Amino acid sequence: MGSCRVSGVTAARMLQEGFARVGRAEMVRLRRKLAMLDAQQRAIVEGVVAHVVEALAADAVRLLATQPEQHVVDSVVHVFGLSAGDGER
Repeated sequence: MGSCRVSGVTAARMLQEGFARVGRAEMVRLRRKLAMLDAQQRAIVEGVVAHVVEALAADAVRLLATQPEQHVVDSVVHVFGLSAGDGER
């Protein structure tokens, strides 16, 4: 980990955006398999994926938002490979 430390709140945003990015990438990857669905059905699938991704990140995001000790924040940033620009999009 570099010398650039982030707050728990910033790390929470970065983690949330990282998980959301993975969900969007999976929807792109599955585009051909979902081609037979109509627009409404695809929107439902996208909503479910977004909800699942949000639920997967929720506990860690909540923990980070409570401003835990810096070593906890640093560990999450390291484990998930977060970078400073991730939460600023």
